Amino acid sequence: MKHCLVASLPLLLGLNVIFSLQFAPKTTTKTATTRSTTSRRQWLTSAAGIFTVAVASSAVHAETSLVSKIQGPIQDSIAPGHWVGQFLGLNSKKETWDFAANTPEEVSRAIVDVLNELSPDRKNKLYMPEFKIQTANNKKIHVLTWTRLEWLDTLDVTLVPIPSKGGAGTGDGNGVGCVAKASFFATGFLPTNIPLAPLVNIAMAWFPFASPGPRGEMLQEFRLRALRGLVTKKLEERTVTPNLFV
Repeated sequence: MKHCLVASLPLLLGLNVIFSLQFAPKTTTKTATTRSTTSRRQWLTSAAGIFTVAVASSAVHAETSLVSKIQGPIQDSIAPGHWVGQFLGLNSKKETWDFAANTPEEVSRAIVDVLNELSPDRKNKLYMPEFKIQTANNKKIHVLTWTRLEWLDTLDVTLVPIPSKGGAGTGDGNGVGCVAKASFFATGFLPTNIPLAPLVNIAMAWFPFASPGPRGEMLQEFRLRALRGLVTKKLEERTVTPNLFV
């Protein structure tokens, strides 16, 4: 019986998604454009019966499930939720951070330090209790983040060196500052702890969905704003840890 339930899960989820589409609420963006969208949390409510069976165990444990650990990198590499979402701004946000007085190496280390030093409470406030730093060097930061119910969102930061103001950097004295092009986006509508989620999310790539955060902000915008503040503070304190590249 258990195997039958798992095997039929994608079909049942599809039926619930269709139900969600029929009753999708209107969401107004900052550009006053009204689109028919639903959020992943709203979908969770409509699909609660089936979804609870699929993720009840992972919701209790803080650590990412084995299914998510396997499917997460696959979904991250294709990120079907970002194909349309990057143009709508409902589950994707891009920002440019200027650090004219810090080298790319310093900024990279500061980002890694900030992530590794997040308290459990702050992780929960950022809706990313679990994350995995896949890449961290002086050119790129790439981080997989999971919510408590194991929706996968990705933080991607590209570091570009620039001549610093005054011609002198604070790190190695070579006069190089940094521009960080940061992007945070949802990789798919279904969480990665559901079997075959990456495949189902490809089929649903056309479906616009929102990632609402606290105080009326979109979740990715809220996360980037908070992380930028923490990174800026870390750099001002000049307490970055050396040699953290992975």
